[in-house]
Amino acid sequence: MIDYMKELSAQLNDLRDLIKRVEKRKQEYNKLPKGSIRVTSCRGVKQYYLRNLGSNKEEYISSQNKEQVRLMLQREYDEKLIKELYKQEKRLERFLKNHDIARIDSIYENMCAGRKELVTPVKPTQEMRVNKWLDEHQGQKNTISAAPLYKTNKGEMVRSKSEKILADYFYNLKIPYAYESSFMLHDGRVVYPDFALYSVRKDKTVYWEHLGLVDNPEYAIKNIKKLIDYEKSGLILGDTLLLSAESAESPLNLEAIKKKVEAVL
Repeated sequence: MIDYMKELSAQLNDLRDLIKRVEKRKQEYNKLPKGSIRVTSCRGVKQYYLRNLGSNKEEYISSQNKEQVRLMLQREYDEKLIKELYKQEKRLERFLKNHDIARIDSIYENMCAGRKELVTPVKPTQEMRVNKWLDEHQGQKNTISAAPLYKTNKGEMVRSKSEKILADYFYNLKIPYAYESSFMLHDGRVVYPDFALYSVRKDKTVYWEHLGLVDNPEYAIKNIKKLIDYEKSGLILGDTLLLSAESAESPLNLEAIKKKVEAVL
């Protein structure tokens, strides 16, 4: 089951930003008369009437005071809007306070081994999903002659220092990954993306390619063709396919990697 906590938290922040914007606009209305605007139309021409607070009489507002009309109508809109924004904020705060999708899995996971053997959970737990994914994405399948030189925190060998940095970053964040697992292209060829990653939150596989020599024209052309093949095979750049790159003058950008991981995984 997908955990939407991150998306809901982002939506709560969006609501709070809107509240700040509307509250800030209140300053523009300080000098406006207290009351409401009635809008009518006469022969296709809009007409505006002001009813002051506490009065039953209406006063026609001429077109010369159109800016005042605009601000008063904006104020009426903002007053209704701010009430709804605060209402939605409170609802979302209450929901997020009590929301914990992991509690569904914990009912099964907290059972003793003897019970687990005889009980089938209503859906695969997170641990089950991760183990199944790891079984289906066996790493180190690439058999090219270049020997891996760098040992990762996970205990595997990778081919470059940057790949070690990436592998250790995924490992430290507890992101399930496989190094150089197989991927079949649209034409039946099998390739070995640098990393296959499992998004536990979104329950999907994301592939990561690191381009370590982008200042080498031959290398760059070769990898552009590879990216085209990936897209033809159903991967979507920025969604199920992520990239990192470096050159002699531009080293690996860890901040950019962090943003991609947070956004996609």
